[in-house]
Amino acid sequence: MARNRDLVALEKAFKAIPREVRDKVRPAVQVGADEIVARAKYLAPEETGELAASIHTEPGPVDLAVTVVADDEAALFQEYGTATNSQHRFFWPAVNTLKNRVRRRIDRAIGKAIREAWSK
Repeated sequence: MARNRDLVALEKAFKAIPREVRDKVRPAVQVGADEIVARAKYLAPEETGELAASIHTEPGPVDLAVTVVADDEAALFQEYGTATNSQHRFFWPAVNTLKNRVRRRIDRAIGKAIREAWSK
């Protein structure tokens, strides 16, 4: 229930942002997601290479959102381990090491886009 309420609030906030600002922020969001994908691929185990090849981005549930996914069925087992196999973390370390960098890039893009929109 809370997630739906949060998503509705997020969609409402995104709709309040002018279109030209959103268009200028979207590349920063995509670059951040691409960096996370590259780091996750680098950290993924190289046994067959299928896991690294399956990591990619998809459009998110709302505008200005990008989702990083791994389509390989073994991704969850690699990340958290199983009863017989130890964990090999690749996704969350990638997110945690790049989170602040991506956030700063998006914040700069937002600030720049707003300044440009207000200076017109």
